[in-house]
Amino acid sequence: MPSEDKTMCSDCLVSQKFVACAYNTAITECANDSLCRDFMSIYQDEQNHLKNIWNIMYSKGWYQVNMATDQEVSQLQQRMRQEYSQAQQMMAGMGPRGSQGGPQPRV
Repeated sequence: MPSEDKTMCSDCLVSQKFVACAYNTAITECANDSLCRDFMSIYQDEQNHLKNIWNIMYSKGWYQVNMATDQEVSQLQQRMRQEYSQAQQMMAGMGPRGSQGGPQPRV
């Protein structure tokens, strides 16, 4: 039975990842602010479900992770800050109509 439980949890985890990804895409591409807020609320619920499934699997030893060192976490945080800053600068350089001529980013 534990093997079946692990398989079911794994299937649920994969399904929740797919659902969360679909809502993320819907949020990104939604032009209606009210609908976007609804998608964001549902997305948060789906993320909570995903985390609950992950917590169950992790607590039972069915989902192994390699713990990062404090130095690795710090390095990743610094890299993410730099990438965020670069993205902000790129968005600011696009101006109100966008200099690339492509789809407008949603901010």
